[in-house]
Amino acid sequence: MNASTFKLTKSPMRLRPLESSDRAKFETIADTTVRTGLPDSMVLAVISLATIYWLLDSILNVFFSNNFNLIAELVGPDLYDIYLRVIVLCLFIMFGSHAQSVINKLKVAKQKLNESEELWRSLVATAPDMITAVDHKGIIRFINQDIAELPPEKAIGKSFYQFLPQEYRYLAEECIEKVFQTGETESFEVRMGTHMDSKWYTYRIGALRLGRKVIAATIISSNTTEFKQAEELARYKELLDNVAEGVFLFNPKGRFIESNDRILQSTGYTKAEFLEQNITKIVETEHVPYVEGMLEKVTQEKELRFELNIRTKSGSVIPNEVNCRYVSYLGKPCFLCVARDITETKLLHNQLLRSERLAATGQLAASIAHEINSPLQGITALLSVIRMKHAKDEDLLKNIDLIKSAFVSIRNTVRNLIDLNRPGQEKKQPMDVNQVIENTVALIRSYLKKNMVNIKLNLAAETSNINASPQQIGQVIMNLINNAVDSIINSPDFHNNIKGSHSFGGEISIDTDNRGEEFIITVKDTGPGVSKNDMDSIFDPFFTRKKTLGMGVGLSICHGIIEDHKGTIIADNLAEGGAKFTISLPL
Repeated sequence: MNASTFKLTKSPMRLRPLESSDRAKFETIADTTVRTGLPDSMVLAVISLATIYWLLDSILNVFFSNNFNLIAELVGPDLYDIYLRVIVLCLFIMFGSHAQSVINKLKVAKQKLNESEELWRSLVATAPDMITAVDHKGIIRFINQDIAELPPEKAIGKSFYQFLPQEYRYLAEECIEKVFQTGETESFEVRMGTHMDSKWYTYRIGALRLGRKVIAATIISSNTTEFKQAEELARYKELLDNVAEGVFLFNPKGRFIESNDRILQSTGYTKAEFLEQNITKIVETEHVPYVEGMLEKVTQEKELRFELNIRTKSGSVIPNEVNCRYVSYLGKPCFLCVARDITETKLLHNQLLRSERLAATGQLAASIAHEINSPLQGITALLSVIRMKHAKDEDLLKNIDLIKSAFVSIRNTVRNLIDLNRPGQEKKQPMDVNQVIENTVALIRSYLKKNMVNIKLNLAAETSNINASPQQIGQVIMNLINNAVDSIINSPDFHNNIKGSHSFGGEISIDTDNRGEEFIITVKDTGPGVSKNDMDSIFDPFFTRKKTLGMGVGLSICHGIIEDHKGTIIADNLAEGGAKFTISLPL
């Protein structure tokens, strides 16, 4: 055996950081380098042979009194020295090769450890979440990102709890304690920032072990604001869908950001159209300062209830009672409004107020009527006596007739005052409303012609028979026509219409129709209409805007008669100008 037959190779190790695509290549090179040394099994075989030789040699030396040498006897004394040198050289080569193999393995292990550490640091450094390692006291030992504007190197050594809001520190301490005690994962949530601009974070705490011992706690902090906002959005959606009233949200600039179906049905907008609107666009222009003032109060008091007239897509106005709160929606401040339509409530409230006023006025009128009627009866009786005694004095009789007509006028005025409290007690009977309207118009046609006012009848109701008082319904129609005439002849366009190509200065139209179980009468005119400020007061007793003498009881009497017939009378203005009165009576 020759020493030259042993060849020890040593491949240089490449310690550059490897990309993931080079990992397989590196592992192949490393394994090849390790295999250039002697296998561990060969080393064990040589050691075993040496051990057997030593045992045999020792046994033989015992028997031959240390004078026997097995190898020397086998190879001869001349070759024994060469044999010893060869053996020593082989041992050096064998153990050197094995040592190189061990060194190569250590280098490969170190390379892999460096790569793993490099990969771990790269993952931690580029992780979107904050990763922190703390000891059992909560002291930061490692952190991968800035925390509270402190760089990682300055945050290390500080207490983790000091970076949490006060109300969450006890919870964090409890969770970290449990991790060190049990080794199980814990988590908790924290809301930071103000109520109107808050952010949510979820902290997941895990155990970092050395063997079985927990030596640190790793805390991964994730920003879960979007998830929380999605939960909040789902809650608001459920709230909006389940509320019977109209609900809408808008930001501090007034732009709508959410609504429910109820408010869309009420206003007539589609969802897309409504969300393009601004709160100032769905209220009347003169009410914008009022709305702005209310919203400023809401920001201060956090919640406020007020009335708001909401304009629909068609242009009509619906009175609403709005409960407005200043809330946080998806992390942003906004106004949450719940709007309840109070149209019916206001009508009932106005009717109640009107009834109370009429009752008070009626009581006063009854007292006045008693004081006036008693002297009138005496004077009327005295005039009758004078008329009998002076039957031949025609001039005196004419004067007496004039006085009696004046007394009749006074008596009718007193009766109207009494009717404010209670309509006339005429008997209700089956009647044809269309016929009553025609008869009433026939009575005053000459009056209309005299005032250059045209009247059109469109009595289209198929069913016009109701149970009512013909005299009272006729009185209502008469009062409405008289009011319309007064409105037309006092309008600025009246004389211009007469001077122009028009043969009349204005026009009144009366329509009838059936709507379900109701009989509808509509009286319209071409006058200036009723001002918005007067609309809520025109049915009040003694309210009048007439320039000539007027008591202001005509519409109050109409309202009382219609109410006595279980119906309604509503005043409105036409878009093209003029007033419209709509009477609804049960069939």
